Amino acid sequence: MIRIRPGRSWRHNPGYVGKLRRLEGPHLRRFEGSGILDVLGIEVDGVDIAAGVGEAEILVAMDELCRALARLRAGSPAAQATVGRGPTELVLEARGADVLLALVSLAPPARFLASGLLLDGERLRAAAAAAARALADDLLSISPALSGSPLLARLRGPLRAPARRNAAHALPHWPRPVPGRGFVARGAARAVRCEVQVPEENAWRLAGRAEVADAPLAALLGAGSLALRVSGAQGLSWESPPYLALRDLVRSAAGLVSAWEAGDADFTLRFGAADLHCDLTRDEVRVSGWRGPAALPPHALAVALAGAARAYATKALALAGEAEELSDLRDAARRIEIHCKDLASGNLRRTRSAALVPPPRRAPPRQAPLSRGRVRRLVYREAWRSQPGDPAQSLSFCGSALVAGSKHDVRALDAATGREMFRSGCETFARAANGDDLFVASRGMLIRVDPSSGERRWQRRMRSAAPLWPVAGGVVRPTAEGIVCVSDLGGIAFEARLPSGPPELCAEAEGILILAGKEQLVALDAPDGRLLWKRKLPARPRALSVLGGRAIVLCAGGRGASRLLAFSQQPGKLLWARSVAGEPRPMIRFAFDCAIAASRGKIVAARLSDGTLRFETGVPFAGDAELASAEEDDASATLLLASGPGGACARIGERGIIVWSLPGEGTAPAVPARIARRLALVFQEPPSVLDAQEGFALARIGERAVRCATLGDDASVAICEDSGAISLLRLATHLSIVTT
Repeated sequence: MIRIRPGRSWRHNPGYVGKLRRLEGPHLRRFEGSGILDVLGIEVDGVDIAAGVGEAEILVAMDELCRALARLRAGSPAAQATVGRGPTELVLEARGADVLLALVSLAPPARFLASGLLLDGERLRAAAAAAARALADDLLSISPALSGSPLLARLRGPLRAPARRNAAHALPHWPRPVPGRGFVARGAARAVRCEVQVPEENAWRLAGRAEVADAPLAALLGAGSLALRVSGAQGLSWESPPYLALRDLVRSAAGLVSAWEAGDADFTLRFGAADLHCDLTRDEVRVSGWRGPAALPPHALAVALAGAARAYATKALALAGEAEELSDLRDAARRIEIHCKDLASGNLRRTRSAALVPPPRRAPPRQAPLSRGRVRRLVYREAWRSQPGDPAQSLSFCGSALVAGSKHDVRALDAATGREMFRSGCETFARAANGDDLFVASRGMLIRVDPSSGERRWQRRMRSAAPLWPVAGGVVRPTAEGIVCVSDLGGIAFEARLPSGPPELCAEAEGILILAGKEQLVALDAPDGRLLWKRKLPARPRALSVLGGRAIVLCAGGRGASRLLAFSQQPGKLLWARSVAGEPRPMIRFAFDCAIAASRGKIVAARLSDGTLRFETGVPFAGDAELASAEEDDASATLLLASGPGGACARIGERGIIVWSLPGEGTAPAVPARIARRLALVFQEPPSVLDAQEGFALARIGERAVRCATLGDDASVAICEDSGAISLLRLATHLSIVTT
């Protein structure tokens, strides 16, 4: 007896019932049953073969099952339906008037939940039709308005596909015999070899994949065997469909390599019924039944497994033609082989032997103002000066070091003496989110370095010229298909493929990563890279920030169609949107509990709470404005500075009024002011230090224009001249007016 029993508890869920009753207009016609979860039971002779699968989108699963049976009735040799999470796939193959059923879970470890069940086709179709009609009646009892929806029409009249005359004999038995197609795939490295045996019958399935377009998994479920042979130890064997087994082994090989890189002591890898206990400190493997441990480096085992998977996928693709599942398996195995080659070369050092990463730093205390009174003059003295060289394009203080970045390299100078502590060729670099270390990308390597001592904590191969985005647990970098996250210890935390391809912007929120690119916003779980939600953007993103618990995106389209949007971190709901005139600058600042943007000489402030306009004001100088801000406990003391060409600068008050302004000197492009201790460094010719609250000029730095400059927390100023010479000027004394 065959019974299909959809769960009925969903009918008592007030959330589902309310959602169904609120459907109206176009939502009724587009309703496809997604989001309603319950179990789907499939009983054969009183045994529920789907027990343990868990909840699925019950309406979608029932609809897919009916469609699959309809395709079989119409003469297709095989069909497939997703009936559970993981996903869990139900694969149906025509055997005359009967149906051969297999239930496969693709969640790791991939396995058969049921296989080789030969069922009466008409009885199976009758059971599915009865279950579908019962679901349709339940839907109508909750929301009669759904009577005209396409989903309800399919459920109330399933299996209406016309039965082909003599359908049982219309097509030859699948798969058709194709003699001489069996093959063996091998992967080997040092003292280990992995072999995959694909018999004739399995190869016939691969060769006939094009004939079962409705069931792509059916061609990959043929029986086969795997063998693992380690020098000096007894061989291991595994009878399983090679695709399912290799899919899990490639995932395990990647985990093995990551565990070794992260400095873990051990790792357990499952090969069929055997557990391989890998001692990562001694490069040994133990298996129950072996006389003793076998010497086997982790990367050699990973290469053997990945090599067998790549060889199998390559030969299977030659038989099956185009197959996304096999291509993904081949590409994943190839990435492991390339990475392990780097491991064996010695260019990638294991993190256990590298210097320890310091603990996460605490948030630095807010620096007090330089004086309790009104500062009226600052006196600077040159502490040191370096020799001329390659002119720096950026300067920044990193703990006790001054970091200078030029077009082709980065170097760190001791802030006390000016002595060079570290230098490296550089494509891009970034400061770590949890300390004063630097991440440096150079010549296909990613390095974490302590700039104060020049000590390299770790280095790893990473062939990419993409930017670096520091996050709390390490650093994120775009790849060709998504992103890769490298942990603080140098291991791969996760790799994620994104639906929109490589992102252009990244911001970190509480436990999630928010990425933007190609008119799409995506949120990933920060620990494991799992996709949480994705949203369509109205135009290409120009800037992304997390402010006040909201993800703020600045999108700029053609013809001045720019918008500022706010999304909740969970579950990515659009909270508000505000139009911004003109072509905005690619930046978002925070001040006065608002998101601040600059466009066409105007400063726009939108309240974070609801997006309403707090103010929109013009700047008192020509050209585009660059913004800098410093939040204070008192809103009236909060600093929002707009800088223009030639070092022009103006302070914007909390109501959008111009508190003070300073005209530009020269033709240098606009550069954001540097703010520290209520002082501001503006890039005039030469640079000037101002009282950021009142706009009063306090000191001139040098006698001529400089290439770049920065202001430290102790009010020190570092500058780089056109000759490439870098000098540090320390505050010697200041004059303040204190009223009592």
